[in-house]
Amino acid sequence: MPVYGSGVVPASGSITNELTAVMRRAFVPKLVVQIYSAAPVLSLLMRNAQRARGGLSQVTVPVQGSQFVNFNWAGYDGGFPQPQVLAATQQAAWNLSVGTVPIPLLGMESLLQQTETIIPLVKARMADAKTVAVQAISTALFGSAASNSLAINGFQDIFDDGTSVASYGGLNRNSNAFWKSTKISTSITPSRTTMMTRIMQLTKIAGGESPDFVIMSLSDWTTLLTDFMSVEQFNTDPGIKYGNDDAVNAGFRALMLGNIPILADPFCPVGTAYIINSKYLGLYISEDANFAFSGWHSLIANNQIANVGVIIAAMALVNTKPSSGMQLSAIAGASF
Repeated sequence: MPVYGSGVVPASGSITNELTAVMRRAFVPKLVVQIYSAAPVLSLLMRNAQRARGGLSQVTVPVQGSQFVNFNWAGYDGGFPQPQVLAATQQAAWNLSVGTVPIPLLGMESLLQQTETIIPLVKARMADAKTVAVQAISTALFGSAASNSLAINGFQDIFDDGTSVASYGGLNRNSNAFWKSTKISTSITPSRTTMMTRIMQLTKIAGGESPDFVIMSLSDWTTLLTDFMSVEQFNTDPGIKYGNDDAVNAGFRALMLGNIPILADPFCPVGTAYIINSKYLGLYISEDANFAFSGWHSLIANNQIANVGVIIAAMALVNTKPSSGMQLSAIAGASF
């Protein structure tokens, strides 16, 4: 609706009615999106996504959970025990989860929007469909399939010690201790000391393999940033004068701790952080449903002059060594 009584437009009366009758509104031909968040972790996973195909258990990975052979010390005679054939491997398997975004296209809408269009609605819906899918998938990354068996396994499923998620990838954690991750709920305030302690603790648990990135919420990341900023110092040399264009910068756009990047993601819940080794984490996407569009299909059979199309994305988030990561909860960070 036009805004009356503001600026050069009169509030009411015959002149206002006349202007309304003979003038168009001056539109800016751009649709400004107000409601979505960035998805850095999903972007990272998509950049290194692996291809998945059909069949049952579309992602199946053999994993070793015990020794194939035994070590023995030998004496002067060089004797050793009879070797045993030990079963040491199992299969971890994941099914692809399919996300869909249906898009409507009414027949009369197409008729009305043939000319005099400011924003083509079908193009706006198509652009929105992918963004909506990204938002939903990013939310699922930090969730759990326990609340929706059709969704992908999120970080809550992957980095669990068996107390909340007993089975992952078809393997039971209570009977396969090697398949457990580390889950710590001790309250800590994010700092260089507390986070480095957890990183080194995980490195020990993972057999000396260091993680290579950490995910935190924006507020918890900010708390960690303040610990870095508390030791900042600015040096001014004698004889140097600052000009009008010289600025003193404080803080960092990215945090590194022990050569490990600390990332902030808007979808990560406040009070939770994940320490991850990306060597064992991957997103598998179907080669036939990689945000594919079904095309437009008529709804005339349903007695409606309209069409419908669907964006389809089939994927699975897979971690082949859950012990390489850690879930931290009860983090006491900033509140915003």
